[in-house]
Amino acid sequence: MNLKGSIKSPAFQNLIIGIIILDSIILGALTFSFLKNNSILIAIDRICLLFFCIEMCVKILVLRKEFFLSKWNLFDLFVVVLSALPTTIIGNIAILRLFRVLRAARLSSSVPQLRFVIAVITRSIPSVVSIGVLLLLVYYIYAVLGTQLFATAAPEYFGDLGKSFFTLFQVMTGESWSGAIARPIMRIYPYAWIYFISYMIIVSFIVLNMVIGVIVDSISEIKAQKLERDNKDV
Repeated sequence: MNLKGSIKSPAFQNLIIGIIILDSIILGALTFSFLKNNSILIAIDRICLLFFCIEMCVKILVLRKEFFLSKWNLFDLFVVVLSALPTTIIGNIAILRLFRVLRAARLSSSVPQLRFVIAVITRSIPSVVSIGVLLLLVYYIYAVLGTQLFATAAPEYFGDLGKSFFTLFQVMTGESWSGAIARPIMRIYPYAWIYFISYMIIVSFIVLNMVIGVIVDSISEIKAQKLERDNKDV
């Protein structure tokens, strides 16, 4: 096997992921006060950083233009460069190396279930963003209404637009919204149930279920495409 094949081999990738996990554990351990100045942990962290730097240099020399065609490689290079810069110049950003754990997603090609999940998430993102914009619009309308209607009765929940947004988020999650928010307001404004029930129906039962629908639709599309490819191969 040539050097290029060795770099792309599963064994080498597993080695990289193992070192990333080790370095992540070391970085976490260094956050504890009694381990903050531990010379052994600091030495291991520096060895890991040196390994990452050598890895990037070898990959660039071997892969050349192909290296820069991969977004994962560019991400790794960006994080390694930031991690290698002196902290006296840009502050302590060594924690950024934790983002290298995301490289584990590159092994998804060897795990069909994980590859499928990542494909579903990627395909669903555009539609989920559109639903998020719709949800934000509903949030804004109800936040303005809530501030105008209940600011006097419940200033801690609807005193201004920011508080109303946070309150509506709490209501959406279902966290103590009925007893702590809705019922006390309904004692002053009996009609307030219309506001809260309509909001719950729109947000919890319609908008959020649309996200589930988008994900289910993406699953169906990906399965259909996979079945079509399999039929062509046969």
